[in-house]
Amino acid sequence: MNKLFLFICVITFLLISENGMAESRNIDWMADYQTKLRKRINLDELSFEAEIKTNEWVKLGKVSIQPTELRELLAKYIYADQFQKSNQITRFVLQGTGLIYEFDEKEKHLTRIDKTTHSGHNFSSHRFYRNNILYSIGGEGFWSYNRRITYFDEKASKEWEILRPKNEGPEVISDGYQGYSKKADAFFSGGSLKKNFLENEEIITQTDLFKFDFKLKSWVNLGEINFPKSNNAFRTIFWNGTHFVQLERDRVYFLNPLANTIHVYSDNTSYFEEAGNHYISNDTVLYYNPQNKGNLRFIAVDNLLKKSKYVGEFYRDSTSTFPNYIYVVIFSILVVLAIFLFRKRRKKSFKLDDVETKLLTHLVRAKEHSISTLDLNELLECSTKSQENQRRIRYVILNQLNQKLENQLSIKNAIERTPSEEDKRIFNYHLKPGIEGKIQSLVKL
Repeated sequence: MNKLFLFICVITFLLISENGMAESRNIDWMADYQTKLRKRINLDELSFEAEIKTNEWVKLGKVSIQPTELRELLAKYIYADQFQKSNQITRFVLQGTGLIYEFDEKEKHLTRIDKTTHSGHNFSSHRFYRNNILYSIGGEGFWSYNRRITYFDEKASKEWEILRPKNEGPEVISDGYQGYSKKADAFFSGGSLKKNFLENEEIITQTDLFKFDFKLKSWVNLGEINFPKSNNAFRTIFWNGTHFVQLERDRVYFLNPLANTIHVYSDNTSYFEEAGNHYISNDTVLYYNPQNKGNLRFIAVDNLLKKSKYVGEFYRDSTSTFPNYIYVVIFSILVVLAIFLFRKRRKKSFKLDDVETKLLTHLVRAKEHSISTLDLNELLECSTKSQENQRRIRYVILNQLNQKLENQLSIKNAIERTPSEEDKRIFNYHLKPGIEGKIQSLVKL
């Protein structure tokens, strides 16, 4: 009886899991920016569907596609960038590949238009149209970084061709601040995360902001990024054509590479959650997380900018002709002042966010016991993400929290990581012995 019950539970779980995965295999796009209603292709049912109101969908008919093209699509589809070619034609470029599909709404026909052979080296690449030509810049894959600038040859080869710049640009073009400005006819790139792929993996944020000038066909180093300071380790960044819109829980940063400005909008009553998919309508960002039933949220940049505070320059201009010795004098004065203020207000400025407080509380209560990587993922609210994103979030948050504890308590590496005795590839996490009392006073247990 127990075995039969267990068998039924397993089958039920698999069916639910399969159904949940099927619901997420949609290619969607914004059909009407006035009504904020979307359309989508359900890949599992091959049906063309439309929203009649938020998250209420109706079927408009069956989608036709060649069997070989469908197999290729299902095998490689994770996410697609969408481009509206006309009122009737929508184009989809599959992330991590060079595959391009077009959907004809009137005929309800989905067809592949490229002849790409090799793919997998350009996950997180950035696609955009310039002068009616589709470009793809950067990305990563196969444990390496892709720095190439490519464009789709729509008339002749139907393949991705390379554009050769006059000089080398950023070392990594992935994540961070990436976007094409039609006004400047330039692609901006900076703040990417670089991994060393060693046993002791380290993630380094690229500090400079670059601009690729299409008219000159060359990269320009604009200067060092003045990264907006925040207690939050998570960040989601969108590009609306003028501003990088950076979400961080209860605040939004607006970074303008043309004007070289940073503005911040704060609202303790709002929560700007991390998002997976988004659309751009003029200056407005419409974004959603598929795990949150796909409910749309909006950031009207021009409107929020009026309520935002200027906090500094986006980057330190590397072309400035200001005498270097003046910089040295100013920098020395600022360092002395900063050290004085830091020592004076160190304990006052110490602050833990909700995730950090929850993690420290759990570690204190665990006492001499360690917590596993799986437990840590749950505490950091990243268990549903990919392994690569989980590793990145763990690294960023633990590094940030250890730095805070070192500044406050003069304890280096307060949270330690040790290999599991059963499996050296798995790590456990615990507080450094003897500091539980100090940590307990910080989280006020």
